[in-house]
Amino acid sequence: SLLNGATIPGGETDVGVWLKDEILAHFKLKQKTLTIKYIDPTDMIRAVPANAQDSVYCSTLARQAVNGAMAGFTGITVAKVYERVCYIPTLAFTRQALKRVNVKGRWFARLLFSTKQPDLSPAGISPKAPALRKEGLKSCSRAVSINAVLGNGDEVHRLEIINLAEKFPSRNVQTPMKRTVFSEDLFLAGDAWSTQTFSRGSARDVGGRKYMQLLRSGPREVLHWDPADPEMAAAIVTCGGICPGLNSVIRELVKMLMAYGVKKVYGIIGGFKGCVSPDSWIELTEERVQDIHNEGGSILVSDRGNPPHSEIAKSLKSKGVRQYFVLGGDGTHKGAMQTFDAMQEIDYECSVVGIPKTIDNDIPLLDTSFGFDTACTEAAKAIVSAYVESTTNANCIGLVKLMGRHCGFIAAHATLAARVVDACLIPEMDISQEKLMDYIVEVMKTKKHAVIVVAEGCGDTILKSDGSEKDAGGNKVLADVGPYLKDEITSHFKKLNLPVSIKYIDPTYMIRSVPANAYDSLYCATLAQQAVHGAMAGYSGISVGKVDERYVMLPIHAVTSQGTRSLDVNGRVFERLVAATKQPSFAP
Repeated sequence: SLLNGATIPGGETDVGVWLKDEILAHFKLKQKTLTIKYIDPTDMIRAVPANAQDSVYCSTLARQAVNGAMAGFTGITVAKVYERVCYIPTLAFTRQALKRVNVKGRWFARLLFSTKQPDLSPAGISPKAPALRKEGLKSCSRAVSINAVLGNGDEVHRLEIINLAEKFPSRNVQTPMKRTVFSEDLFLAGDAWSTQTFSRGSARDVGGRKYMQLLRSGPREVLHWDPADPEMAAAIVTCGGICPGLNSVIRELVKMLMAYGVKKVYGIIGGFKGCVSPDSWIELTEERVQDIHNEGGSILVSDRGNPPHSEIAKSLKSKGVRQYFVLGGDGTHKGAMQTFDAMQEIDYECSVVGIPKTIDNDIPLLDTSFGFDTACTEAAKAIVSAYVESTTNANCIGLVKLMGRHCGFIAAHATLAARVVDACLIPEMDISQEKLMDYIVEVMKTKKHAVIVVAEGCGDTILKSDGSEKDAGGNKVLADVGPYLKDEITSHFKKLNLPVSIKYIDPTYMIRSVPANAYDSLYCATLAQQAVHGAMAGYSGISVGKVDERYVMLPIHAVTSQGTRSLDVNGRVFERLVAATKQPSFAP
C-alpha cells in the first residue's frame, strides 16, 4: 500500500529499507540533517519462547485439542472466544476473510491517539473498514432460539450505574474528541449494554446461572462536564501495594484528560493519606508523564491507610476536583465509594472512578487485573531459575515462594507457564504436611531433583498465623511459609538420612516492581482511557474493567460486595495444574 506501484531500482521490495531511503532523500532535498537507525526484528519476534500468558494458552489449546479428538470431534479447531476455550468448525475460519486492523475501529483510534499521527490517506481517499466475505458463517451454522441457549433458572441481571445528571444539571457539551481521534461510529449511546457470554457445561448443568449485563465503556458524543471550564481539575491517587502498570495507567489518564481539554490534573502522593495533605499534591503534565510507563512502581508513591473520607471529600472540593480517579484493589474501592458518599452528603458534584488494581488477580467478574500477566512472566523466570539450580546441583530442590495472600492465581499460572514444577502449593488447598513430605522424598529418590512453588498465603494454611498483627491496610500479617518449608524439608530429609540441598528463591517484590510488559501496557492504557471517557460523560461511583473481552463500567459495589475471587480446586485451572505437576492430592 505504501509503495503503491512505485518503481524500485533493482527490484527491491523491502518497505523498511525503501522507506528509510525515501526519508533520507526527502530530508536531503530539504537540506536538513537526519540519521536513521533502522531495526528489523521480523525473524526475532517469532523465534523467542512463549511468555507466561502464551505458554499457558498454548498448553490449554493443546490439551483441549486432544480432548476433542479423543471425544471423536473432527473438522474442528480450538480457540478462545470471549474468554471461553471452544471447538469451532474449520469452515468458520476458511469462509471468513482473515482479520485485519479496522482503520475505522476502536483499536486504530487508540493507535492514532497514542502516536498523534494525522490521517495519512492520499487526497480524496477515505480509510475503509476491512471487507467481509458475503457467505460468512451462515453456511456452517444454524439459528437457535434464545431459549435453547439459556437453561432453566438462568437469569440476566443489569448492573445499573450512577450518572451525575440524575442529581446535577448536565452541561450537555459536544465532545471535542469528535474533531480529533474518534469517528462517529465509535461513540456509544447511553444504552450500549454488554451481556456476559452464555455458556452451559453439559445437559447436567441445570442449576441456573446469573449473567450480568453491564454498560459499555467508551467515548460519548455529549459530555456531562465542560472540559473548557478553567476552574475544573482532575486528580489521580494510587493506594495499596504496587504492581506492574500503575505508571502506564497514570500516564494515559493524564494524556486522555488533556486531550479532552482539562487544564489541570493533580497527582496525589501517598495514597488516601495524601488527599488531606496539601503538600502531597503535585501538578501532572504531559511532559512529566511522557516516559513513566517505562518505570516500575508508581510515581505517586502508593500507600495504605484511610483518613476520614469526609475530609477527603472536602479536600477534593477545595481544589476544584471534578474527576477523581482511584487506582487500587477491593479495600481502595471501598474507600473510593465512601468518598463518593461523603461528596453526596456535602452536595458536591464529582465523578469518582476506580481502576481495579490487584496483582493477585482476585477481583470477581473481571477477566483479569492489570499487571497480572507481567507478574506471572517474572514469576515464571524465578521458577526456571529454581529448575536450573535443582538440575545442576546434586540432590537439589529449588523452592520458590510467590505472592498470593488469599489466592493462588500467580503461583498456578506461573507454574503452568514454566512447566517444570513438581509441586505447587496454594492457599485454596488442604495440605497434610506429612503427605507433602512423603511426596517430596519420592520425587527426590526418583529424579534426584525437584522444584516446589508455594504461595505466600500458605503461611496461613500449612502453618497458622496468630492473626494478632495487622499491616496498615488492615490485612493480617502472615507467617513466612518459605523459610518454614525450607527448614521442614531439610529436617525431614536429615531424619531419613537422605542428602538434600535447597536453593530458596523469593522474588516477591521483584515480580511486582517491574514495568508492565506489552500486554499489560496496552491493557493499562485502554483502562485509563475508558475511565476518562466514563468520567467526562458524568458517570460516578464506578469502576472500569474488561468482562468477557468487552470494556465495561461497573458500579463499585459490584467490585467490593462479592469479596475476593479464589482459585477453584475443583475447576479447570487446578485440573491443568495437577496434570502439569503430576502432584497427588495432599489433603489430610
